Amino acid sequence: MHRIKTQTIVTLMTILVFCMGGCSHTTNSARTSSAPPSPPAAGKVANDKYGREIAKLNQIVKVNKKSSATKEAHLKLARLHSDHKNNNRNYQKALKHLQTYIRQDNARVDGDTLNWLASLKEIARLSKEVNTQNRQIGQMKKKLAQSKNETSALTRTNHKLRREEISLRDKTRKLEESNLKLQKTIEMLKNLDQRLEEKRRNFNSKR
Repeated sequence: MHRIKTQTIVTLMTILVFCMGGCSHTTNSARTSSAPPSPPAAGKVANDKYGREIAKLNQIVKVNKKSSATKEAHLKLARLHSDHKNNNRNYQKALKHLQTYIRQDNARVDGDTLNWLASLKEIARLSKEVNTQNRQIGQMKKKLAQSKNETSALTRTNHKLRREEISLRDKTRKLEESNLKLQKTIEMLKNLDQRLEEKRRNFNSKR
């Protein structure tokens, strides 16, 4: 419980720092003439255009990995991938592009950008942890479903065995009844044979 509360507090703090860092980064970039031009606000990009904007920037990154346009494209990609309006946001990719941007222009990186980097690292770490837990939950659900199927199969087998047992008991009962009837018939035949034998003796003795 203490660990969960600590993670919740850390997550809230990192998101707050991330938002403040992103806003401050845009403000500082606009004030500094020597700094790279501020990227367009990702929140203004319509949801249906995120994919096309990202694809276009990825093409720029592939063409020339060390140009100023490529450096700026990495910064824009970091913002687009982490924008809260992007339904397909990917913090791992945002972190990767921001790290690339910092490596290419380390001298101009300010504290706000470093705070943004720290926030993305924490969000990426927590996202991985959540994904791991989701995989574990999925595996547990799969095992539960498998166990349920096995239990159902055993239940069906038990029902089948139960029906067979009932059938065997019924057959045994019928055989016992038949055997009892045969024993009675044998006794009757014995009695009849005995009476016939007595009659024969009586008949022979009178002769």
